Amino acid sequence: METMYLLFLVEILFLVLVGLGLWAVLRALRRRSGGSPAGWLALEAAWGVAEAPGRPIVTRGTLVVGKVLWRNCVTVGADADALHLAVKVPLLGAMGRGPVRIPWTAFRSPEPAKLQWRDATLWHLGTPEVATLTLPSEIDAALRASGHHPGGTV
Repeated sequence: METMYLLFLVEILFLVLVGLGLWAVLRALRRRSGGSPAGWLALEAAWGVAEAPGRPIVTRGTLVVGKVLWRNCVTVGADADALHLAVKVPLLGAMGRGPVRIPWTAFRSPEPAKLQWRDATLWHLGTPEVATLTLPSEIDAALRASGHHPGGTV
């Protein structure tokens, strides 16, 4: 009987340790994502807002902010004044990253780029530069179709 209680205690302890390990890994992932000085945190500090894009143009979009690739987890919206971006990673939520609203006037110096072997545009944001944003051609086309574009309203 005592052996059974001891095994039960060992199982409980094992499950607690596994849970703590998983919690630590997820916390480290949240802390590391978007941590470059010209990444999402810089965007959030300059143009952070409380609400996510109201009418998204693209959901589960892929783009690069600074040096971090946000793959299939960005919601993109636009209005006459700004580009709206929000992150939502499955199971992990926003990863501690709030939505941003980048005014069209902040987009400077477009450069051709590649993102996952496809055409894209690298934009320098802000004066002085706050961050860089690489938009794939699919998001660029969706912005043009909606009547908005970083180079000015279409």
